[in-house]
Amino acid sequence: AIARSLPALAVHLDPLGWLPLRREIVRYLVARGIECQPSDIAVVNGAQQAVDATAHALIDPGDTVVMEQPGYFGAALAFTACQSNLVGVGVDEQGLKTAELARVLQARRVKLVYTTPAAQCPTGAVMGDARRRELLALADEYQVPIFEDDYDSELRFNGAPIPALKRLDHSGQVIHAGTFSKVLFPTLRVGFVVAARPLLEKMVLARVSADFATGAVPQAALAALLRSGVLARHVRRMRRLYAERQRAMLDALARHMPAGARWSAPPGGHMLWIRLPAVDPDRVFYDAAAEGIAYTRGEVFHFDGRGTDCLALSFANLTPPRIADGVALVAAVVRRQVAPGRRRSRSARGPGSEQRRTRRAPGDGGTVDAVGTRG
Repeated sequence: AIARSLPALAVHLDPLGWLPLRREIVRYLVARGIECQPSDIAVVNGAQQAVDATAHALIDPGDTVVMEQPGYFGAALAFTACQSNLVGVGVDEQGLKTAELARVLQARRVKLVYTTPAAQCPTGAVMGDARRRELLALADEYQVPIFEDDYDSELRFNGAPIPALKRLDHSGQVIHAGTFSKVLFPTLRVGFVVAARPLLEKMVLARVSADFATGAVPQAALAALLRSGVLARHVRRMRRLYAERQRAMLDALARHMPAGARWSAPPGGHMLWIRLPAVDPDRVFYDAAAEGIAYTRGEVFHFDGRGTDCLALSFANLTPPRIADGVALVAAVVRRQVAPGRRRSRSARGPGSEQRRTRRAPGDGGTVDAVGTRG
């Protein structure tokens, strides 16, 4: 398929992206509840470039940007590079707290709200329909755009992916960004962004100044995967695989983690957010490294220094036996610092009070054997 496309690829690309791929993305987005045209889409080098282009198109030095806390560190880096003033809004089991956001919007002028509603990064929380409508109502009332980072929406273990926030957007306030790297492989830097055309033009101008366009061959390969249905079959396989790996990590956490550790079982994604009991986070990190374990520290997901008692454990590229071994090593490091005589915690899947005791407290993140990334 790529060979047949070579003559068309051997010319300068449209900065919006290769038209055949944008047409396939239009069809792909129907499953997310988004109706758009190829001219509403720009192909970018991963979701991170969509964040960066949005920041350059919208943010001036000193502007206020609201982010989830904890939240995606790559977005914080992009907004900080534009000299924005970052304001954090907490998350719970329903994602971004809209009541807290309302108070921020009442107190100051906000230029952009960044959120990950389908799989909150890093907690995995899914924003419910009622809260989505509250968020959009606030965006309309205060005329503030929302950046919807849809990075992990396909990795949902049971049922169809959650419809996109943009599906409910009737006033063009939502900038929707997605990526194919999570369901294929991280080095495939191909993503897309859907936005109102005047804003999309500014975003494309911002990215042209950096790299002009996404590589033609990866775009052609991805278009072929979408057109043939191969990508859809691959995604179904990855959902089963990731569900198995998540179960292996949850089981290992329940077996090995000491009392006071908390986590939950999100309905999708590629990592778990863990809150540790009272331990020295630096000691845990370096002792785990000495055992050959690397993870993402919780404070990476906060721009205000919080999150030191949390870590994010990724199960994306590990087999269940390696996951079990890695969690056992991390748990042993944690147990060595926990006061003796405390009972081991149980899985978040348990009933009653045990379930409440071990549910994730939003605001924690990390990976077993490899540092987890997003994008």
